[in-house]
Amino acid sequence: MGILKYLAVAGLVASTSSSSLPDVCTTAFVESSLPAPDFFPGLELIAGSVTAQAVTNFTAPPDSTHPGATGRDFCNVTFAYRHVGRPTDRVNLWLYLPSPTQFKKRFLATGGGGLSMTLGARGLATGLSYGAVSITTDAGFGGFDSDLSRVILYGNGAMNYDALIAYSYRAMHEMTVLGKELTRKFYNASNSTKIYSYFHGCSEGGREGMSQVQKYGTTFDGISVGSPAFRHPIFHYHGPLSQRKLNYFPSVCELSRITADAIAFCDPLDGKTDGVVARTDLCFARFNASSSIGKPYNCSAVPQLGQPPIAGTVSAKAAAVAAETWRGMYDSNNKLIHPFFAPSVEFGDSITILNPATNQLEPFPNPLSPAVVNLLIKEVYSPTLPLDEVSPDIVREWVNDSMAKYLSGIYTLWPDLTPFKSNGGKMIFWHGEADAAIPAVSSTMYQDKVRKTMYPGLGMQQGYAEMSKWNKLFLVPGGGHCDPGTVDPLGVFKPNSAAWPTEVLKSLMEWVEEGKDFERLEGIVQGGEKKGEKEGICGFPLRPVWGGNNGSDGKGRGKGKGKGKGQQQSEDEEELQCVFDQQSFEFFTPKLDSFLVDAY
Repeated sequence: MGILKYLAVAGLVASTSSSSLPDVCTTAFVESSLPAPDFFPGLELIAGSVTAQAVTNFTAPPDSTHPGATGRDFCNVTFAYRHVGRPTDRVNLWLYLPSPTQFKKRFLATGGGGLSMTLGARGLATGLSYGAVSITTDAGFGGFDSDLSRVILYGNGAMNYDALIAYSYRAMHEMTVLGKELTRKFYNASNSTKIYSYFHGCSEGGREGMSQVQKYGTTFDGISVGSPAFRHPIFHYHGPLSQRKLNYFPSVCELSRITADAIAFCDPLDGKTDGVVARTDLCFARFNASSSIGKPYNCSAVPQLGQPPIAGTVSAKAAAVAAETWRGMYDSNNKLIHPFFAPSVEFGDSITILNPATNQLEPFPNPLSPAVVNLLIKEVYSPTLPLDEVSPDIVREWVNDSMAKYLSGIYTLWPDLTPFKSNGGKMIFWHGEADAAIPAVSSTMYQDKVRKTMYPGLGMQQGYAEMSKWNKLFLVPGGGHCDPGTVDPLGVFKPNSAAWPTEVLKSLMEWVEEGKDFERLEGIVQGGEKKGEKEGICGFPLRPVWGGNNGSDGKGRGKGKGKGKGQQQSEDEEELQCVFDQQSFEFFTPKLDSFLVDAY
């Protein structure tokens, strides 16, 4: 007899109305709170898989999108299930269930990163700040330290489609449905008791969130997604291909000098000089890499790249490589394959490494790209793919073929979000403008496709105004990939004085639960003399302007109203305006015209 049937026969009933954490955080009590045997057809809980451990006075460390919490008590729970007809199958779920006194009737599904669907304890800790049950899944990949790469192929040429579908969308949905029901029963909540359900994730986690909005629109009340990987990162070849095209392979140090010059030039274009480039659109249009030619650079040794200390002046060839990288990837017909990066973004995919045999610098492609290409496109286990076998036209072929192959799976490009909207769902969608891993332009292109799909009869600005009632996109000035500040090509974190949405979940929960709408997302300044102060972040398609300088040669219009929530500004030159500018909008909504279908 399966564990669910046993519990149903035994008649065990969970009750937490007046219970303490030790009362409820036991294996027997958690087992009695599991979903009924027929609750999710096709799934079967694995007998004896439940573990429960009480944790008290826990400190959840702050993370990029939550402030952390102290004095938290919760039940650390794991259990497993399998799919009917697959006897060796095992999918592990992991939950933090707050003590009954700290539970605030919230459920939080958390996303993963890279090729993993889980961030483990780090992701689970997010919910503790908000009194939410938090949950994660290993998707059946063999444990919470495993990922898709270990299970995607049975062997070369033999795709594990069960694992692929689990990773694409199914495992997250199963986790959420089972987790929500366990939460309801664990806290003895009646069917009429509202428990708000949320999702939070960035990068791969952002893609997972988008998969749920697009395929299961009625599952969540609120969604927080950052820098979603709409497609997997075969585009990390762009930097090395630009170098090879011009037959020059600059050092990280030389390119970093160009980036530093771009930041210095573009910083004041929003009307405020604070070390943050808030107008990447204007930066792209106005900064010329040739202005760095002849300027000195000097860097310490980089052992991981085999490079000794290096010094010199920026060459014309390095400036040409930078400009070629910024313009985006084009096919042999001069049609755009890959969105561009602004000059103020680090050259994260343009690393070169010293070949000791030749004493020459050579391109070093991001290892994630050959892994993804080999596993998902070529269907072979191999960590390498010679750059000689890659060209822009080949990349275009990979993208086109993979869209046909994975459009209903890993790729999350579906723009009709009507079920989510009709169910009253709210989404905060955010992307750092200095993201060197996934260009912010990919998110603005997708958001504009949603607007065109769902509001075809409205003008552009009116369509965005209507969409912002339930779906808001915020471009975070100076924000990197899922973190405030940026990470240089060597993986070194470089903090800045940008305002980062540290409490995006708080804003989402207040919007969902209390109806507190907002035009600007609250950010917290991360460095400099204003560290810790609140500052608003403009909602796309509006762009930030400080002190009345619209930064766009007089073409800014459609000014936003009000200050960011909690923002204190006393002088006119310190006031933020959010304006619409047509040239900026066109920068953020290019057409990848190398493809006959929409791509982001």
